Amino acid sequence: MGAAFSNTVSGAIQLVTGGGSEQEPPRELVDIEPEIDIRTLWDDDIGSGDDDYQLDLTVAGDEETIYAASHDGEVAAWQTRTGEPVFEQELDYPFSAGPGTGLDIIALGTSEAQVVALERSSGESLWTAEVSSAVAAPPVNDDGIVLVHTGDGAVFALDEHTGKELWSFGQKVSSLTLRGASTPKVVDDTVLIGFSKGRMAAFRLHDGKVLWEKQLTVPTGVTELERIVDIDSEPAVKEGILFVTAYNGGVIAASVLDGEVIWQNPEVVSRGNAALSWKYVFVTDVYGDVWGLDEATGRAYWKQTALHRRQVTAPVAFGDYLAVGDYKGYVHVLAQEDGRQVGRIRVCRSPIRTPPTVIGPFLAVYGSDGTVVILKIEARKHE
Repeated sequence: MGAAFSNTVSGAIQLVTGGGSEQEPPRELVDIEPEIDIRTLWDDDIGSGDDDYQLDLTVAGDEETIYAASHDGEVAAWQTRTGEPVFEQELDYPFSAGPGTGLDIIALGTSEAQVVALERSSGESLWTAEVSSAVAAPPVNDDGIVLVHTGDGAVFALDEHTGKELWSFGQKVSSLTLRGASTPKVVDDTVLIGFSKGRMAAFRLHDGKVLWEKQLTVPTGVTELERIVDIDSEPAVKEGILFVTAYNGGVIAASVLDGEVIWQNPEVVSRGNAALSWKYVFVTDVYGDVWGLDEATGRAYWKQTALHRRQVTAPVAFGDYLAVGDYKGYVHVLAQEDGRQVGRIRVCRSPIRTPPTVIGPFLAVYGSDGTVVILKIEARKHE
């Protein structure tokens, strides 16, 4: 296969949507009055980054060790607080998604339909498993099982220690679909995954039994492009309710128990992950605007348009704040209560395509050129 996602995956045309527009340029940044201090603890770089393939490569780990990988096969680990190198491996794999961390391993997917497991403390290769197509979302490790979602809509559950297939599920993709796939979300013994055509399913983790499969939203447009309702976001879960975005289908809240839709806000055109707080659901739409929605009803509380067309990532919740990255390498921090800008920092000169990652008290950022940055965010002390 080619070096990254090909133009077709089992007959599905891969689209990249959102971001810039020839008619409407990205909004210029204006000066803001910082309300927080953003400090870079350390930074490093890894290989070629995503090599301009817009892959789902990011930073994963915990307060002791963080991990990152590049498309050209480099995998590295650092001590989280100091940036001291733990290991660096150069492997002959075109990584496309990950890493995902487990107790003993880290797992990555490749654009050549492989899942690669490495020993967590040394980066030594443990096993490689074949799947049906390019891995389109970071592998998820839970209770000894590695869950993988591929570009052709299939789901694989692999044994964490051997790579042996435990179960799989096939889902035919639409003839026209978005690049990417929903990252599996494990809640207790249930695996939640979104699919193309607006469908979502819940599986029993250890044997793959389908607990429910529901149509959360339906196509309503006239053209084939307008009828795309893919669910590519990782479900966010709180108190028995899941929250996802469906392209052209809006933001959706549904029951974890049976998939019944509780509310749907079709006004927000998004395909990224939702972030949750005590009463809000936060999403970034395809135009770069960030929204704060009511968790109970989906009604919009606020909309921040200062980052319009800046190809903004999905938001992550961090204390009382939200963090997003943009196409110029800036990390923007917003207040959860009203979306106002409270701080920003430029961490690289390349686009930030994957959302920042919260690791303990730190924020980890992965630039598409392979830049890895660990940030510390604190409220400013008033004199």
